[in-house]
Amino acid sequence: MELTKLQIKPLSGLTDWPIWKRRIRDFLDYHDGALSVIDGKLLKPEPLAEESTEEQRKQFKEKSDLFRKANSYAKTIITSALTEETYQKIMDKETARDVWEELKRNFEASAKDQLFRICADFFSFSWSLTDDVSIHVAKLKTLWTELNNGLQAKGENQLPVMMLICKILHILPSEYQAFKSSWMLLSDEKQCFDELVTKLCSFERDIKTSTSGNTTSANQEVLVAKSLRPPRDVQKSKFHKRKVKGNCNYCHQPGHYVKSCSKWIADGKPAKNMTAAASKSEQ
Repeated sequence: MELTKLQIKPLSGLTDWPIWKRRIRDFLDYHDGALSVIDGKLLKPEPLAEESTEEQRKQFKEKSDLFRKANSYAKTIITSALTEETYQKIMDKETARDVWEELKRNFEASAKDQLFRICADFFSFSWSLTDDVSIHVAKLKTLWTELNNGLQAKGENQLPVMMLICKILHILPSEYQAFKSSWMLLSDEKQCFDELVTKLCSFERDIKTSTSGNTTSANQEVLVAKSLRPPRDVQKSKFHKRKVKGNCNYCHQPGHYVKSCSKWIADGKPAKNMTAAASKSEQ
């Protein structure tokens, strides 16, 4: 991964820390050993004794090279995503782990005021029409994780997952009322966080599909209604047919005019004077 492609908003304060930390760890995971370095799992090997064997020296070089590359990569990634003010707080640190620990000391939710802030953000979190279910859940889960990390750092008991589930259900808008009702009917073993997220995303897709389908259906009903209407000329002819009074001047039968008389048509549609003559001869 080229460092020029690293696009992370520089860490500048407490509010940036949770997402910034997650994104940095995602980038570090790309390079072999980088995460292990900042987590203290990959350490710089101790110098060898003078009587070490060739095999030991070979292994030492391999471990030293791995640590050097991983440490250099991790430190470069981290420091390139800091503001100048934040960088000054860690500029004297030698290793990537030292840098990481100093950042955690400054920004991790371990202080009492930081815990209060995160706790307040979690419980005041509300639904936004611009975000979908997955984004809401991700934001709440991040706050939840930071809150529990802070409690753990202070030696306090972590909050149960049930509170996270209840918070998610509480912020759902009115169109999710049917979902909340069906969720409460599930057995206790099925009411887990992962199951909630899966069913919520599925329900959201159904709502969007249903909304789109209703709109299409309504339009189709209008089109069908229009297609079922008889043509205007047919409506007009029926209207005029209902309005006909008296007898036909050709066949003398009621209910139609000469121009629609079947006898007049069968006789070759004779002219009006011939029609009148035929009428007199019949009399």
